[in-house]
Amino acid sequence: MLDFVRKRLTILTILLAAVFVAISAPKAQANSKYAAIVLDMDTGKVLHSSRADKKLYPASLTKMMTLYMAFEAIEDGRLSLDQHLPISRNAARQPPSKIGLRAGRTITVRDAIQACATKSANDAAVVLAEALGGSVSNFAAMATARARSMGMSSTTFKNPHGLTKRGQLSTARDMGLLGRRLFLDFPDHYHVFKRKVFHHGGRKYRATNKLLGKYRGADGIKTGYTSASGFNLVASAEQDGRRIIGVVFGGRSSARRNRHMRKLLDDGFKIAPKRTLVADLPAVDYYLESPLPRLSPKRGGWKGTPVVLAAVASGGKQSVVEKGLAALSSVIVAPAEASQVNGNYAVQIGAYRKRSLAERRLRDVKKLSQPANLRKADPIVSVRNAGGRPLYRARLAGFAKHDADNACQRLKAKRVDCFVVIDN
Repeated sequence: MLDFVRKRLTILTILLAAVFVAISAPKAQANSKYAAIVLDMDTGKVLHSSRADKKLYPASLTKMMTLYMAFEAIEDGRLSLDQHLPISRNAARQPPSKIGLRAGRTITVRDAIQACATKSANDAAVVLAEALGGSVSNFAAMATARARSMGMSSTTFKNPHGLTKRGQLSTARDMGLLGRRLFLDFPDHYHVFKRKVFHHGGRKYRATNKLLGKYRGADGIKTGYTSASGFNLVASAEQDGRRIIGVVFGGRSSARRNRHMRKLLDDGFKIAPKRTLVADLPAVDYYLESPLPRLSPKRGGWKGTPVVLAAVASGGKQSVVEKGLAALSSVIVAPAEASQVNGNYAVQIGAYRKRSLAERRLRDVKKLSQPANLRKADPIVSVRNAGGRPLYRARLAGFAKHDADNACQRLKAKRVDCFVVIDN
């Protein structure tokens, strides 16, 4: 009798397992577009991750990079918010989502940016791309190069709006990194992601991001959808002095995506640390040793180090990244400015919400066994505005370019993250 019962239980277990596999397999297949990540905004620490490095279609999350490059151009003086940009036939004929721009007319940079951020307008994205790169293809190469320079190693752009195109891929991790950089790098422009309504041409457009005003502290950033991508979202929210950023790829509907994002954010806030430390910049996930330059006409100097273009690949063809670097250099790098005066470079070793933490970091690094030129460097704390609050950057200043590069390499060998900047 006991053997009979055991046999029956074994058979039942096998049947239940088969049913479970049969049920689970279709779900796994249906979720092949899914990926997610949650990051602590201040530190970049990963609070949750699920297939975060799987390459997927970003859809309109692509516009985050278009806006990042537009903000960068405004900061550098290459664009101004009130500047009128021509609307090409190519821009006007983009498929929805759009705001109905007409060829031959103009739109201000300000309205093009807001149309991208609020309405996710494809026609406005192309206007910005053509203004920045001259053509959509050239802009895409520039955007890919800029993404790689920021550490988005798994991202390739083919257009400025995210409509599905073969090879235009990104990851949840890369999009989380980009969302974080938008918040930290452009605190004066980040407000465009908060607007729930945008008016243009006598019409009112409501934000595609339905978490705005519906989830406590939510103030951005971007939705995306195509049939190939599913429903995507990068969301940022601040609660009780803590800010986190979540990314979801491949939602089955906008409502289900939003519910899932709410849960990810709720869970993230439960474990997000209360810290004053912003980041020990640059963690290898976010910065390269020689970031691309940003011309600052107001200060009369460069932010970053000069671009060194890669050699042409075999067969006489350049890669997408190399083309992008060349395109970027053509609009950013002035050949006459290629050399710098000795002593204008600094090595940045951290960025903090409290001055005392930056000063302590400088003292600790100076105590390390170092070459003489690093010991003699001037420890300075440079202050900038980030997210409406001061950000204190710990730097060792007074280097020539070659000495700064050597100093940073030696610090990295001692497990001290750093990067070289122009001190201005």
